[in-house]
Amino acid sequence: MSDRYYLIVETADFSMNLIWALLFCLLYRHFFRLKRSDSRWAYFLPGVFWFGCKKLIDSLIIITFMEPAYTVKGLLKLFLTYGSLLFISFLAYQGNRKQLILITMMFAAVSEISRFLSFSLSIFWNRIYDLYTDWFERNYLQIDIEKYLSLMEKLSILQQISYTALFIVVMYGAFRYLRKSFKSRELPLHRTEFLFLMFPCTSSFLLCILLRIIMFTTEDAMLKSFYESFPLLIAIVPLLLVLCLFSMLYSVKLYQEMLTLNEERNRRAVLEKQIVSMEEHARELERIYSGVRSMKHDMKNQLAVLANLIEQQSGNRDLPDYLEQLNRTLGKLDIPFQTGSTVVDSLLSMKYHEICEKLPHINFEAENLIFPKSCNIQPTDLCIILGNALDNAIEACEKLAADSRRSECFIRLSSLCRKETLLLTVENSFNGELKIGQGSVFPSTTKPDSNAHGIGMHNIRAAAQRYQGGVSWEAKEHQFTLTVMLANGDFDINASPAGHPSD
Repeated sequence: MSDRYYLIVETADFSMNLIWALLFCLLYRHFFRLKRSDSRWAYFLPGVFWFGCKKLIDSLIIITFMEPAYTVKGLLKLFLTYGSLLFISFLAYQGNRKQLILITMMFAAVSEISRFLSFSLSIFWNRIYDLYTDWFERNYLQIDIEKYLSLMEKLSILQQISYTALFIVVMYGAFRYLRKSFKSRELPLHRTEFLFLMFPCTSSFLLCILLRIIMFTTEDAMLKSFYESFPLLIAIVPLLLVLCLFSMLYSVKLYQEMLTLNEERNRRAVLEKQIVSMEEHARELERIYSGVRSMKHDMKNQLAVLANLIEQQSGNRDLPDYLEQLNRTLGKLDIPFQTGSTVVDSLLSMKYHEICEKLPHINFEAENLIFPKSCNIQPTDLCIILGNALDNAIEACEKLAADSRRSECFIRLSSLCRKETLLLTVENSFNGELKIGQGSVFPSTTKPDSNAHGIGMHNIRAAAQRYQGGVSWEAKEHQFTLTVMLANGDFDINASPAGHPSD
């Protein structure tokens, strides 16, 4: 081989190791922070140190395939390479040790799988060499020995480039998928989760060690790969390596889905607790306001009788005037809304006074919100739906008033009952900006603490689903319209409809 060949091969090997170290830096940067510096260029320093350590190990441990100690030397070199990687990661990055060990094992397993997948191309290139050799011997190529050797040299260069390219492509694709799938990188790894993710990585790495041990055999003083000794392995080994790679990546995806499912369960538990709390609050409001209305009615009658008696006996107008003033004060306890539901009336009164303190010029209309006597919707569920809808509407009006400093804010509530269907509509003004999260069907909250807020629409939907209903919304210009459809028939609301947990 010419000097050009050795130069190109050395350049390809150097480039592969350099890109390898770069991928190491990019992967670890996604999961960890440096202990001393967070500048852009400092993130590449661990890769530079590991690149230097690897080149030092390569110069100290030189492997020749014909040596009896090849297996021992090869394993020693392998463990020194990844051992130095783990040591550098402990020194350079801050984070949980379990997570550092896990990411290092993933990096090692993906690297070894990529290496053996690229080595599988040797079967293709050996066939190319045999074909050209056969054509040369049969004089099909019609070239001399120098051109033949030059052709073989070019094929060897292409072979080395194909090895490097496949190695880099597999590693980059795997690490890109890993960075995209592993979203909960800041959460601490518990023992069970650590073992769940470590098992496929460790088994894949051990499989690669086994392949290293049996990669070459000597027959009649000739070095042979296991592909030549066992032709069936040409299909089995690459397939097994791909399955190991997929098992590692899918375990990360499955772990992420388990975390998402657990978070959703906790979120539903919070929703159910809030619903129970609101139902209890609504029942307490109904009891209190029913008592107040009864007392107010009785006291007005008693004050009228008392004033009449006093005026007949003494003719003194001071005390009747006082009683008349007290009667007017009791009149202020009247609830300004008459929807047909005591709970809803008290809720609207409370929300109305709340928003009037914040936005005195708001236009609040609820005259068209009327519930018939035949309404079978539980008052507590009506309170949940309207309460959350009003909270969202009030928040939107406050944001509009703060952004535009205009007073034309409005909230309009209405209902429509047709046969066995009840439609509730809440219209409100807003600033025209909506934020919808990925995978969500409802607008997200604008509050900074999205974990504690932004669940009002889900509460509304959960209440609607108990009545075989649904929720829809529309945003047009500066008006947001929420529509809730409920079935007003006779059925068991404790049954668990699709999409609503019964436990």
